[in-house]
Amino acid sequence: MSNRTIRFIRLYPIMLWLCCSLVTHGQADSAVKVPVEDGNGFKFSGNIGLNTNGISRVPAFSLGKPAIMGFFSLRKNRFSFDPEVAYSTEGNPWFMNSCFRYRIYAKKNFDVMVSANWSISHRYTEVIENGLKTIAKAERYVVFEFVPTYKLSEKFSLGSAVFVGRGIDKGSLKQMHFISLVGNITKLRLSEKLYYSFFPQIFYLNLDGDTDSLFVSGVAGIGHKRFPFFLSSQINQPVVTAISPNPGFSWNIGVTYTF
Repeated sequence: MSNRTIRFIRLYPIMLWLCCSLVTHGQADSAVKVPVEDGNGFKFSGNIGLNTNGISRVPAFSLGKPAIMGFFSLRKNRFSFDPEVAYSTEGNPWFMNSCFRYRIYAKKNFDVMVSANWSISHRYTEVIENGLKTIAKAERYVVFEFVPTYKLSEKFSLGSAVFVGRGIDKGSLKQMHFISLVGNITKLRLSEKLYYSFFPQIFYLNLDGDTDSLFVSGVAGIGHKRFPFFLSSQINQPVVTAISPNPGFSWNIGVTYTF
């Protein structure tokens, strides 16, 4: 295995962690004003998705095969616990996240959220040892995030995300800095029952201080007002990147069930 390939594999786990943060960010944007539950009640929600190519939701890299991803949220007022799990369709674990979030500021049109995330990501390395075999390794990361969101209307919002993270295990990435700008254009009418949503994104990524990169990405999809399914496609394209090898263009098609 070449040094360039080893370098790419080292970059991969932190990208897997990043996806958790952005999917929750996107889901929160449609309801910027924090709901207040009655009494001591909690609100539970989530979604389960299947796609043709497991692209990270901070989508610099892809799994290269179909993936199943589940996001869950248990919320009470300003606090929430948001775990997420992802597997390849072959049954191999991809990542598991445990994210604790708190909205430090919440008004009708403006929201600021901070969080801490403990993540375990799995990477797989092929080695030649009495034939070709795959070695699995779990790596741990902790990441802190700051996410402000401005709601322009019921269907349009603009958000940013700033992440600072560190790897715990030997051989993992030691530091990560990430800044993104995300547009949320949701539930625009196509017909009496159909709607479409679009989530464009541009993000900057620096890993271990020497991989300055800029990417553009987007998710677009169609939903039905009476059914909790969303059919979507995601694309990602590096504009400038120092990551080696260049991750290049990636895309997928997926369906998500929301509850």
